[in-house]
Amino acid sequence: MSKEWHEQSALELGAGIGKGAIDPVELTEHFLARIAAHDPKHLTYLRTTPVRARAEALAARKRAKEKLRLSPLDGVPISWKDLFDTAGDVTSHGSLTLKERVSPADAALVSRATRAGLICLGKTNQTEFAYSILGLNPTLGTPPNACDKKIDRVPGGSSSGAATSVAGGLAAGAIGSDTGGSVRAPASWNGLVGLKTTFGRLPLDGALALSPSLDSAGPLTRDVADAAALFAILDGRFGIGSAQPPDLAGASLGEVALLKPSRGILWSALDDGIGAVVDGALAKLAKAGAKLSDGEAPEFDAAHDALVQYGPYHAAEAYAIWKDVIEARPNLMFGPILERMRQGATFNAASVETLKGILAKLALQLTARIKAEGAIVAPTMALSPPPIAGLDTDMDAYSTANLKGLRNTRLVNFLGLSAITVPVGTDRNGLPVGLSVIGAAGWDERLLRMAKAIENALAA
Repeated sequence: MSKEWHEQSALELGAGIGKGAIDPVELTEHFLARIAAHDPKHLTYLRTTPVRARAEALAARKRAKEKLRLSPLDGVPISWKDLFDTAGDVTSHGSLTLKERVSPADAALVSRATRAGLICLGKTNQTEFAYSILGLNPTLGTPPNACDKKIDRVPGGSSSGAATSVAGGLAAGAIGSDTGGSVRAPASWNGLVGLKTTFGRLPLDGALALSPSLDSAGPLTRDVADAAALFAILDGRFGIGSAQPPDLAGASLGEVALLKPSRGILWSALDDGIGAVVDGALAKLAKAGAKLSDGEAPEFDAAHDALVQYGPYHAAEAYAIWKDVIEARPNLMFGPILERMRQGATFNAASVETLKGILAKLALQLTARIKAEGAIVAPTMALSPPPIAGLDTDMDAYSTANLKGLRNTRLVNFLGLSAITVPVGTDRNGLPVGLSVIGAAGWDERLLRMAKAIENALAA
């Protein structure tokens, strides 16, 4: 039995368009209809862009008929996190404080995607100002995790709607941002692939910031091949004189070296049988030919300790950028996010620079270790997504879950690394578990190739 369009990968849909078996206009209408039917409360999509989507689909149909397609994903509909500007539409950073803000032009990445023929379905929900790993947004509504049909659980954040749009069959792919895990956490908790790109690799012009020294953008997709295809488009690899997309052909575990720091913080205090699921996947990979070594990476522990001692400095950046906006109407914000933003005012320059110096030294040490011993592997998330109920009123529960959710992912950002999460099974709650593969800065293509070999081996 053939899969429905919303069950197919982005590349499968693109191939169907290329063969003339799928009409981009009909495909776009299919997704718009599903959004209307399955997201009536606008929890996944804060706003759709049907006029734009239909115009882009008509243009894609014409190109397909004339054999002038712009990329393998020309005519494929995707979603955009509500911090990427789309010309003439509201971009609100998931906050009521910016509900009147109309984007003056497309963000750089939106422009690149449009030039490659992708269809913009609309803007997806997120944590206010992209400042929480849980994906909870009581002011605009929280999209429930797509993988639990009985209990409404947090989707992961801050790219919450990005993940649920793909996992729920409301988009063929999604673009999110990652400052402390905001692509990887929702991807992991919704059974998706999520790529945390190297800082500075993709342009963020026209993307609303949380931390200009940490923010990155990346895709959330059904599989690794889709992540590579979307990364290539975001990286500007289609058009005259552009470089080739990442090569995944023949990806083999024989070229994969992995380091498991099992005695370090990344593997400590894991909930709900997560460790056993990831260990089982690693054992299968080793049996299939991956070089897996059990060692140490004390730099992660040292970075965690430094962040606890000095505090995450990106709070100071966030407050400096947005203080006038949030202080003008603080009553419109979810209390814990407002409090976290205001904490940025308490940092002093000496503490920030001391922390940056410590992290820079650790980053150099860890990069050398990765290049010598292999990519670091660990569970993407240390806990299963908790139920939404109560987290908006129990601040202790919220803080505990948010800190534990951030623990593994944020260290990658603060140490200037790249990473990808790949689904490897389900925990004791029956919810997806992600394997995080962490590489040095600039390893984006290498990680995609490694992830493809891992995906292939686990599916065998």
